Parts: sequence; structure tokens; C-alpha cells
Amino acid sequence: MPTSRVLAAILLAAFPFSCEQAPPPAPPQAGAPAAPAVADPTAAPVSEAPKELGPVHKLTVRDLDGNPVSLAQYAGRPMIIEIWATWCGPCRQNRATVHSLQAGFPEKLVVIGVSMDTGPQLVKSFLQSNPANDGEFMATQEFNDFVALKNPSGLIPKTMYVDSRGRVADLAEGVQSAKWLQAMAKNLR
Repeated sequence: MPTSRVLAAILLAAFPFSCEQAPPPAPPQAGAPAAPAVADPTAAPVSEAPKELGPVHKLTVRDLDGNPVSLAQYAGRPMIIEIWATWCGPCRQNRATVHSLQAGFPEKLVVIGVSMDTGPQLVKSFLQSNPANDGEFMATQEFNDFVALKNPSGLIPKTMYVDSRGRVADLAEGVQSAKWLQAMAKNLR
């Protein structure tokens, strides 16, 4: 086993939410036409919202003031959920890539960040000099348990691609390539 892999395994065991950059997966086949740009988080609910909430819609996170927030508010809209922390360099790189592409994302798509930081003040300070997503939240145990079922690795960043019915289309680990992000955003329904 290469030395770097041994070191990564040791760090993962010692620090369950360590930061490691995984190679990006190959982009999916693009087949759907591009939609208009820029999601509006204040827009009225989408009329084609599913009658039954999917697994992601049943999760609760906390806003930056500590209030519980149900992800059900995004039912009917596809989501990209960035799982990140302010201290994680690859997380910052992933966020920068997402923000550079956001104007080209489909109109209905919502991008939210779920921070693994120890407190919301760290995220608030970070957002004073960095762009915010459509929603910025703090992880809850319920959210972390759900992510662990899909990907038990404690590494971040992770990017969860969720369809409009609240189903996870993909949960990728590491910094995502611009090509992959664009293709996933375009193909989420």
C-alpha cells in the first residue's frame, strides 16, 4: 500500500471528518437540453411538487441562527447539496467551482451548503467575504446519519445531487470537476 494511502487511512481513523481530495468521477452522458439560468430561492413553490416527500425532503438541518429547517421546502426542485467546512481547503475549492458555474444551472435548481463546522459563527464569518449558496445550513445528527448511509466515509467535501422528488441521484466525494457539475445540474429532474 503506498505511503500516502496508509497516512490517509490513519488520518481517517483519527479524524472522522477529515478533508481529502478524491479524483473526480467521469462526467455522465449529457442528453437533456439546457434550461434557463440562475435559481431564485424566493420563488413561489413549484406546482409540480411531488405528493409524497422523498428521503432528502424528510431531513432537517439548522439555519445559521440555530433554527430547525426542513428540506421539504425544496420539494419539486432538484438540489445540489454541498457538504463542507470552512477549514477544508478542497471544500473551498469545490464551492468556488459551483459558484463559477451557477449562472448556467437550470432555473429550478437549488444549491445549498450544509456545514460540518462546530458552530454557525464560523460559517457567518466565512460568508462575509465569500459568496453564499441559495441556502446555508448546519448539519444535524439526522442529516449526518443519512449521509453516512449513502457514503460512510467521513471525508469532505461531498456533493449530493438530489432530484426534485428528494431522491439522491449521486453522492460524490472530493472536489467535483466543472464538467461533472454542469452535466449533473443539467440532468437532474
